[in-house]
Amino acid sequence: MSDTLVNPMLTDPEMREIVESFLVESKEIVDSLDLDLIELEKNPTDENLLNKVFRSFHTIKGSSGFLNLTKLTALTHRCEDILNKLRKKEATLNSEIMDSILIGYDKMKELLQSIENNHNEDVELEGVITKLQAVLNGISNKQQESFAQHAEEKPRRGRKKKNDKKNAEVKTSEVIKEQKESIDSKTSQVTEQKTETENNPSENKKADNTIRVDVEKLDDLLNMVSELVLGRNRLAQINLDVSREFEGTQLARELEDTTKLIDMMTNELQQLVMKTRMVKIGKVFNKYPRLVRDLSKTANKKINLIIEGEETELDKTLIEDINDPLVHIIRNSIDHGIENEEDRIKAGKNPVGTIKLKAEHEGNNIIIKIEDDGKGIDPEVIKSKAISKGLISKEKADELSKQDLLNLIFLPGFSTAEVVTNISGRGVGMDVVKTNVTKLRGMINLESAVGLGTKIQIKLPLTLAIISGMVVKVDNEQFVIPLNSVIEVIRVHSENIYTINNKPVIKLRDRIIPLISLREVVLNRKNDSAENIWQYVVIVGIAERQIGIEVDELLGQKEIVIKSLGSYIGRVPGIAGSTIMGDGTVILILDINELINKTQHDSK
Repeated sequence: MSDTLVNPMLTDPEMREIVESFLVESKEIVDSLDLDLIELEKNPTDENLLNKVFRSFHTIKGSSGFLNLTKLTALTHRCEDILNKLRKKEATLNSEIMDSILIGYDKMKELLQSIENNHNEDVELEGVITKLQAVLNGISNKQQESFAQHAEEKPRRGRKKKNDKKNAEVKTSEVIKEQKESIDSKTSQVTEQKTETENNPSENKKADNTIRVDVEKLDDLLNMVSELVLGRNRLAQINLDVSREFEGTQLARELEDTTKLIDMMTNELQQLVMKTRMVKIGKVFNKYPRLVRDLSKTANKKINLIIEGEETELDKTLIEDINDPLVHIIRNSIDHGIENEEDRIKAGKNPVGTIKLKAEHEGNNIIIKIEDDGKGIDPEVIKSKAISKGLISKEKADELSKQDLLNLIFLPGFSTAEVVTNISGRGVGMDVVKTNVTKLRGMINLESAVGLGTKIQIKLPLTLAIISGMVVKVDNEQFVIPLNSVIEVIRVHSENIYTINNKPVIKLRDRIIPLISLREVVLNRKNDSAENIWQYVVIVGIAERQIGIEVDELLGQKEIVIKSLGSYIGRVPGIAGSTIMGDGTVILILDINELINKTQHDSK
């Protein structure tokens, strides 16, 4: 009953800073533990890693005891006892022991979440404590059996009492020794940490030079920098106007020098602010070794996860939203992609499947690649499944290219699974991936070869606040197309524009790309582009879909700040927001996702 009540120590204003520090430190330890435990299972003889894991549980136990968190203290104490047995080599790490530690770890995360959100420990713990205690008892029983086997040498009758007395003395001395070791281990941990700090002054200095800043403050700072960018653009336009009218004068030269200085400082400030918001993608990637371990055991498959580029940095807002798509892709790779051991051996493959997760920068974008060496995706199987589920007509399916057939897996409700499992098969996986990537203004590309494996590439902008845009003109109206959505720009002859179902399309490298006219969709004017012999077309893409946008002129590339249209104007179809140009004019930013969805809806 008392567990459901709020812990007064957690809500005491005077303890607020200590509680917040405890939660931040515990979260950091938990994030590190997730990876360390999986690594320890692979390398059970690594004493340094074992000691690191032990210290992690020990640190949380000590802090939780100070805050009177009885459940968290009891849980971490049991886990610490098991790890201590492993450190003393009284037991050898096996699957059963690791499963129990991981269950304790999961419950520890649950407790920390309850402490943070509800200020209490209202989490059922009895079953987990019982399981951990059973593992401890099992280790102790094995020790006693081993001790009994060594003591079974039959002593001579005349020395029986003497031996009994000697054995009692040995047992007593062992208890004293164990208690002494426990005290020594705690003392050594303090000494060890102190020595590490003394031996690594750079680490100590690094800690002193680091502060924690509330994300809201960084958001406010980014908004101020966004306004500064607009001011910089306005100043650049004024400088251009003055230099034309007063060319060669001292005033024009001084204004030009000042403008260049402000431009350089604004760029540097913008880069610095963006860097302060960057988080290493390893924060997300490090969760997946545990995921792969658990799912591969469930699926009864042997899978090796290779992670590369975990040092790659991404904006904090994006890193929080990219987790779900990656989880869905990995789950699908394990369930649908990687074959079971027997099938892999028959196919002449390594019995152990491989999933490779890689992140890298490419210009102002981040590329995330997920590859597996499984059975791949057969386009014909995708085609027949989509037809049988009524997601597409047979006539339309016959017209699709191989790539378009593969992209059918992103349709809502699509699944190739014959049987629904705990891992996947409910038809919600890749649709969720597409939805999340689209929300982040990213692109997704799928490649697969039957029998060789599947490769999925996700391309995301580094930030959603200040973006690069392509400025285009249609009927004397200017628009901005977000550059991260632009794939290429082509010039098309009017004879190469065809119609399918009365909708204009072009053929580009064996792909049919639907065209959209901004005159019709945004300006609500009649499309007179047929009068132009040559037509500029900007090919854009979101997630796996691509369209071509017809424009009259390409005016160049600009760094822009996305501004809301406000409640007075409200929502305008096909428009994501607006931005202010250097001359003070307001131009609209296209919502590529909505334009693509409109094209898809019109084609049905």
